[in-house]
Amino acid sequence: MTEPLATLRADKYLHHVRIFKTRTLATQACDRGNVKLGTQDIKPSRDLKPGDVLNIERGDLKLVIKVKAFPATRVGPPLVPEFYDNLTPPENYVKASEARREREMVTPRPHDTLMRPTKKDLRAIRDWLGRE
Repeated sequence: MTEPLATLRADKYLHHVRIFKTRTLATQACDRGNVKLGTQDIKPSRDLKPGDVLNIERGDLKLVIKVKAFPATRVGPPLVPEFYDNLTPPENYVKASEARREREMVTPRPHDTLMRPTKKDLRAIRDWLGRE
């Protein structure tokens, strides 16, 4: 593994420390204004420095992270804490899980509505209709 870098582009950093699954998603989040340095929107090409505090909106979750160092490549999950401090308040995680749970109750998952019924489902339908 190579040595950590002095600075790194915002989109690469967010991908390397596993905030986003792909660099394209990180770039799109920066372009949409979902990544802020303090209160200012940043571009994907913005060079980050150690000590920068990023506010990231990822779906319902609002993350707050402080940059510590820069990995040369994408790192595994056990190494991620070496590169940023997670300053996200616990209530942000609670709000995000409640919003996800509420959304699942209101709208079914897309594959649930497109699937054919299973044997178990068909038996339940037959029982409900009173057929054998």
